[in-house]
Amino acid sequence: MKKITLALNWKLYLNELESIEFVEKINHSKNQFDLIDLEIYPSATAIRSVRNVLNHSSIKIGLQDFSIFEKGAFTGSLSLSSIEIDCCIVGHSERRDFYNENDNLILKKLQISNAKKISTILCVGESLNEKEEGLSKERIKSQLSILKNLDIQIPLTIAYEPIWAIGTGEVPSKEYISDMLSTIKSELNTLYSHEKNSALRLFYGGSVDETNIRNLSDIVLLDGFLIGSAGSKFEKLMKMVNNLI
Repeated sequence: MKKITLALNWKLYLNELESIEFVEKINHSKNQFDLIDLEIYPSATAIRSVRNVLNHSSIKIGLQDFSIFEKGAFTGSLSLSSIEIDCCIVGHSERRDFYNENDNLILKKLQISNAKKISTILCVGESLNEKEEGLSKERIKSQLSILKNLDIQIPLTIAYEPIWAIGTGEVPSKEYISDMLSTIKSELNTLYSHEKNSALRLFYGGSVDETNIRNLSDIVLLDGFLIGSAGSKFEKLMKMVNNLI
């Protein structure tokens, strides 16, 4: 059985103290995390505390998002150089929708993380309207088209997150996810060499929890999951881990 990666996007679910408490629980159960790869994306204000408390060296800590500005008079911004991290997320649908991030901005962020050689998750996914109009694959291909301007030098992950499934409890069928991942894989084959393409990972995200993760993990092309709210609850995380090992 292949080793699955769980990437926990804590969004704004946990504050600094709650993040520390969560990581302390991981420390006490760390042997159970040896058979999976774990990435944690805390709130930016909790990253330093999480890193200081965590005593499992194989667990990676990352930024949920970052600014295209390195330093200077940019109030409220956070650059990749602001704090020590292992990985980052780019293009999450909440950034696209709530903060009006377009493909040009997302490409700039990818170019920055690529130049700094920071492992990056690029999120792609279609809206409910696009799905109902049969435009899902076209939307994914459009979002991936920015990669033609990126000579990847980093471990890159594409996370397929249908917008209509995020936080709704509505999970696509395994066949649907598999078909979309195949589309992503085919598109990547047109952009990169076999050597680079073989190093790319494919994740699924969208209402993943302890009740469905084992079934979804059977999808052949799937390397891991980008998990939101369920990943911010330790008991749910442990159930997901136990269902995978």
